[in-house]
Amino acid sequence: MKVIKRIHDGYAEYENALKQGHKIPKCFGKYQYIYEDENLKISLVRLANVFNKGWFWEIAILTDDGVDGESIERFKTRAKAEKRIEELMK
Repeated sequence: MKVIKRIHDGYAEYENALKQGHKIPKCFGKYQYIYEDENLKISLVRLANVFNKGWFWEIAILTDDGVDGESIERFKTRAKAEKRIEELMK
């Protein structure tokens, strides 16, 4: 399994908005992690929960067309999300 770490697009937009003087809430963690093997690609991101002011981790299977909306799962910790990714990759 290969893991790619990159700046999340939503976080980059947040930083640009701040540079332009806009005050907006941060909704994305800085990084997106892409886990991939020969058969599957899974995204892991940290997102803000706008209702209770907390954060959670979200995984989603990536396809050639984007995110498979039916595959989205959320977790309280990164460790739990990564455990699920390992299960899906088997």
